[in-house]
This record gives sequence, C-alpha cells and structure tokens, in this order.
Amino acid sequence: MKYKDLSKIALDPYSTEKSIDLLKLRGISAPASVIEQFYIDHNANSRFLDLYGELSLPDLKWELVDFDTTKFLQIGSNASYPDFLEEVSEDASHFQEVGEAVIDCREVVLNHWKKHGTWLTPSIFLDANVLGGKSGIPHLVEGHSRVGCLLGIQKYRIIPLAERHKVYWGSISKGT
Repeated sequence: MKYKDLSKIALDPYSTEKSIDLLKLRGISAPASVIEQFYIDHNANSRFLDLYGELSLPDLKWELVDFDTTKFLQIGSNASYPDFLEEVSEDASHFQEVGEAVIDCREVVLNHWKKHGTWLTPSIFLDANVLGGKSGIPHLVEGHSRVGCLLGIQKYRIIPLAERHKVYWGSISKGT
C-alpha cells in the first residue's frame, strides 16, 4: 500500500485506535503518533501526496530516536514546507516585542519548552534517502512549527535548549 492509497481507507481522525486497526489489517504498522500526524491528518493534502504519494508504507520502519540539536541545522529545504519552517524560525526574532508567545501561546506547551528545552510531541522525519536524497540527512515531514520554534530559539538564544530531542525517524526496512 502506498501513501496515496490512504485516502481510500475510512481512517477516522477522531479515533486513532480504529485507524491503527484498519491499517494493521493492510500490513501497515507505525507508532500511533506517526499514524495520527502523518497518515491520518495529511493523507488528502496535495503537497503530501506530491511528496510522499509513492511511498510504500509496509517498507517503512519507524523508530523513536534522539537527535542532537545540531542535527536540525542539516534540514535546509528538506521539509514538506521549507518556507513555513523558515518563517516559524524567524518568529523568535520578535521576542523583545512579543515575549514568550513566540515560543507558543499554549501554556502547557510553553511551560514544557521552558522546563525541558524541547517539544511535547516528537516531530516526524524521513531519512532523505527514502525520497531519493542522501542517506542520513533528515527530511522533515510533520512538525514544522515545533522544529521552526527550536531553530529560532537556538538562533536567538531565547531559552536554554536540551541537547537532544525525540523524533520519529522513518527509513526503509532492510530487505525491501
């Protein structure tokens, strides 16, 4: 099953568990957060279909891994929405005028950033070689606001950042 075929399945945006069960019946497995953020939330998004439509979902292996903060500097334009990523990262340049809202206006999210120096929910990345790029280079699929915020915090030194950040890393399973 390819990513573009997800829109043909009655995935339920209000029941991740139901959607996981439907995907398992088709031989697809991924962490619940990947299914929710990538497979459910964006399966009809034209940009995502252009970028990821031909991905063979059973061939993807997902892992929750830690990225060093410096790893995010390698993203460049390797993202679903590189312009938006850049725009969000520059929000931090307005810290003097806006204050901590440049990080996030939701209190629970802001407090997590301040306490832990990282996001609440891991962002989703593919190894760029999955899309024909260089192996080991991160391609940001979902989490542009989170990663953009991190890049802005790092650039403008708003708050201390954690040295490592959890992400979901998708790669091609060995043997496929």
